[in-house]
Amino acid sequence: MLRMLIAILLASPVGLVGGILCLLGLAWCFSPAPLPLAPVLLLAGGSLIFLVGYALRQDRVLVRKGHSVTGYAVKVARSIAKVNLTLSVPGPEIHPYRINYRYTVDGIDYTGRSRLLWVPPVLPKNRCIRVYFNPRKPARSALDFPIIL
Repeated sequence: MLRMLIAILLASPVGLVGGILCLLGLAWCFSPAPLPLAPVLLLAGGSLIFLVGYALRQDRVLVRKGHSVTGYAVKVARSIAKVNLTLSVPGPEIHPYRINYRYTVDGIDYTGRSRLLWVPPVLPKNRCIRVYFNPRKPARSALDFPIIL
């Protein structure tokens, strides 16, 4: 359960923002002088976390039940999102990876982008990857790469 929550928080910048809003809301709710804005922060943060969790669930369903094709990893790049692992300022920062890819379904070319990957993705030399897609909406796709270890 904790691993799933961590994956949701780290899957996208939206999840990171949701986690931060929830933490701020909780801190302000239980502070000696609670702020009236705290419940709003909790609700907004929880909503963002829910949206990211829902998107990850859709990706898992695509990987399990969707059709698949061989795609091509166009680019592996470090994301602009970053996390500071220490409380000191400045501390070491981690920038997650994203895979930009392309694939073809029924002669039509599509492009996609992976979720944030917090471990360097291991790609084959030819950069060919398995892309899972929704047969009714081929533009909706997912990759089966670990978000965290």
